[in-house]
Amino acid sequence: MTDDQLVARAQEGDLPAFEELVKKYQREVYGLACRMVSDAEEAKDLTQQALLQAFVHIRSFRRDAQFRTWLFRIAINQCYNYLKSRKKFGDTVDSDEANLVGEGCPQEDLEIKDDRRRLYEALENLPAKQRAVITLKVEQGLSYQEIAQVLGGTAGAARVNYCQALKTLKKLLQSEDNHEVAMRPSPKVATRIS
Repeated sequence: MTDDQLVARAQEGDLPAFEELVKKYQREVYGLACRMVSDAEEAKDLTQQALLQAFVHIRSFRRDAQFRTWLFRIAINQCYNYLKSRKKFGDTVDSDEANLVGEGCPQEDLEIKDDRRRLYEALENLPAKQRAVITLKVEQGLSYQEIAQVLGGTAGAARVNYCQALKTLKKLLQSEDNHEVAMRPSPKVATRIS
């Protein structure tokens, strides 16, 4: 069954149809939340909040965008609210708390884990909107137009934010002990829901 069919049924009150949508997108929403807040436990809570908000507001979803895009918009807003409150109250998060599991031999696992840790630390230093653009583009594979739908604005603005975020990340990673992390493709970076 397609997303459009599941959404139509969910809007009519079909709970199993909504549950199918949750099964389909829960992992992606969780991965997005993990990258945005750098805290696995908070990401779980934010994922649940986003899914609850989607459930509560499913009838108001106009279907002028993809369900996935609409759900990401809800999740991003939940993350923004969390980040604002964390900044307001001065909470800090240890980036080592993220579950960074690599695949391969132990030496490669350690190198990959260290590279990811450094990358995630650098991501935490980006403004929330740039962090969101990087996450949506790299991990979720959205186009600039889809990113614009999720974050608001234009595809051009999304592209500018993405390019600026990459430049900032490169500077941050190069400045750390004059060592640059290769931005190479790696196994799925999103952490697993336990």
